[in-house]
Amino acid sequence: RILMWEHAKKKETRLQLAELVKFGRDADKNTVLMSALYLQKDLPVRIGKRIQELQSLPVPFYSTKSVKELADLYEDSFVRIIDHPPPRNSKDEESFSNLLLDIKEKHRMVQANIASGFVEMHRAGVPKYAVEAEEIQEILMRFYTGRVGVRLLIDQHLMLRKDAQEKVDYADSPGHESRVRKYVGCVDTNCQIKEVVLDAVADARSACKMHLRDAPNVLIRGREDLTASYIPEHLYIILFELLKNSMRATVELHGRQSNSHEPKYGEELPATVVCISGGTDCYIKISDRGGGIPPHCVERIWNFSFSTAPRGMGELAGYGHGLSLSRLYARYWAGDLTIHSMENYGVDCHIRLGVPAKNYEHEVPEWKKREMNAQGHVP
Repeated sequence: RILMWEHAKKKETRLQLAELVKFGRDADKNTVLMSALYLQKDLPVRIGKRIQELQSLPVPFYSTKSVKELADLYEDSFVRIIDHPPPRNSKDEESFSNLLLDIKEKHRMVQANIASGFVEMHRAGVPKYAVEAEEIQEILMRFYTGRVGVRLLIDQHLMLRKDAQEKVDYADSPGHESRVRKYVGCVDTNCQIKEVVLDAVADARSACKMHLRDAPNVLIRGREDLTASYIPEHLYIILFELLKNSMRATVELHGRQSNSHEPKYGEELPATVVCISGGTDCYIKISDRGGGIPPHCVERIWNFSFSTAPRGMGELAGYGHGLSLSRLYARYWAGDLTIHSMENYGVDCHIRLGVPAKNYEHEVPEWKKREMNAQGHVP
């Protein structure tokens, strides 16, 4: 335990997409070995800080069975990484990678544990103001931000390992080089924004239809060809959360479960509109006609314990963490997520990714064209 606190005191290195790409480009056996050695030194620092954050939660929260189990899980992971032999050869690296994969799988239900902790507090009669205390929100924000880094480093290492192996196994296969150039671990250096949007739309519509038996159409507008260097999984998490919230609100207001005497179905439902744009940064806007967020809830939407969805709606409701985690993922790469609600109309969600669009430097920006037109010049 003393060793854990010593690691927790060390500084946590902030990850950069450009650095991940630079290190992992053309990954081979030596790259994977260096990655494994780095993770055995770096992960205990990150995991130690997560344990420290969990233990600093207010007593009513940390004393819940679910949160204590989560802290024990992190302590176990810390010890396993520390005790593993340094991965200086292929055999030890393979063993260490299998250890990381096992840790990743065992940490899949972290959100469920935190959510169960909130439920346990409610059942124990802890006052609402204590459950939603700012102190808890701030600690969880630091905890989840750090968790993104832990999971990303593990995912990146495992994907680099796969890339290095594929480089050997399929070196002469047609099309292999294009895949290698496109991906560096889990970073897609030419991520097609529209493709990720379409994946999130399909899954959100499926979830909405499963629980509400209907879903609005989605219209995609703007720069449908926009690409950027980004992690598709992170973008998908953000988009899926916002789209499922948008679709649920639309169906509940206008659809078969509404109080309207003339409910709308299928094609009649107001469509959700997704607009894609970019230049020096990449932007996505999601607009709906779901009636907006109740005014008394606007200040609480970023709380980790807040949800407007009824219980029993599975992934359509989530754990009440969705919006907070979506904003956290956006901000992790210097982007942001903002939400603007128009009462009795709908919501506009603005996502800024924090990365430049590909090839934007070869284009004349629209604002520049506007200036040139005003001056009587043709761009």
